[in-house]
Amino acid sequence: MGNCIKPEFLDIINYSICQAVNEYLDEKAVEFFRRVGEHHLDEATKRGLVKIDRTRKPLDNLIEVARYLESTGYMEKIVIDRLSEDEAFVEMYGVSVTSSSVKLLREGKHPSHYMTNIMLAALGRLGIQAELRDVAFDEKACKFREHWKILGGSK
Repeated sequence: MGNCIKPEFLDIINYSICQAVNEYLDEKAVEFFRRVGEHHLDEATKRGLVKIDRTRKPLDNLIEVARYLESTGYMEKIVIDRLSEDEAFVEMYGVSVTSSSVKLLREGKHPSHYMTNIMLAALGRLGIQAELRDVAFDEKACKFREHWKILGGSK
């Protein structure tokens, strides 16, 4: 296929879908977007685009998801800076949906948190949960930062 989807177009699609989901589901939008991440991971796995492996450490599986998202052009780069085996800073650069996500956050609405929800789904497959803190963003740099802590136990 010769044409690629432009990031601006994807950003508008993201805003439009998130806006509609927020209008219809309000606080349940977060749960809806989590399910979207789970379905995306299922489909990407079926197509052989990403592999979640129980023999790898949880953060290594998150790195697998990060490389997949980079390969699609959804983000230019995702850096996972390990603080320990169960804690890391996840920094996202060149996020294609920056404008829409920032606009939604400023409007007090829920963005898709697409990468985050796919990563949470990957951990869920391993019977693991994660806690996210210190979510920050720099709109001009198209950069987002999350602090992840891997928790034991199942979903």
